[in-house]
Amino acid sequence: MMKKVYASLTICSVLTCLSGCAYAPHNNLSAERVSASSIHHISSLKHETSIEKITNKLPGHVYLKGITFQNAQKPYYLAINYAAIDNQHTFEKSWTSVKTKRTLLHNATILLSVVQNVDSVHFTINTIVPQTITITRKELTDFYGIDLRNYNDVNQVWKAKYEGQQEKIDKFYDAHPITEMQ
Repeated sequence: MMKKVYASLTICSVLTCLSGCAYAPHNNLSAERVSASSIHHISSLKHETSIEKITNKLPGHVYLKGITFQNAQKPYYLAINYAAIDNQHTFEKSWTSVKTKRTLLHNATILLSVVQNVDSVHFTINTIVPQTITITRKELTDFYGIDLRNYNDVNQVWKAKYEGQQEKIDKFYDAHPITEMQ
């Protein structure tokens, strides 16, 4: 009986959070809005609502269509899917090349620093020509020069190394391109 009450309360909390996020501005893709230190580290992913809470704080959250946590076999990964909610034209304008690169790199950085047992994050952006990319923990460790799991404020690393330096971000994507799906 208590499990049902707890599950009902959890579902209500998530729905309340999600309904509040629906009213956020649509072009809110700033890559510096949230820091990993403001989110508790997750070592056990039995709490999928924790992953939802994290992604609902990240840039692009207003377009979040779905989250999948694959933990059936290693390597474990998160699949994050973004899609238009109401207006496809507004959605398309929100995912320009520069904004997309900054947002996905930032979101992967936060997710792979706080979700301890995930090896990669798969992003799909359902623009007119859908785009996809997988960013692994190893790629980000190489990019930043540190293991993100051991760092308390990844946002500081982001700001110190890459804020306002689009050419460094572009170099990451030269080696790890976003794929357009046909």
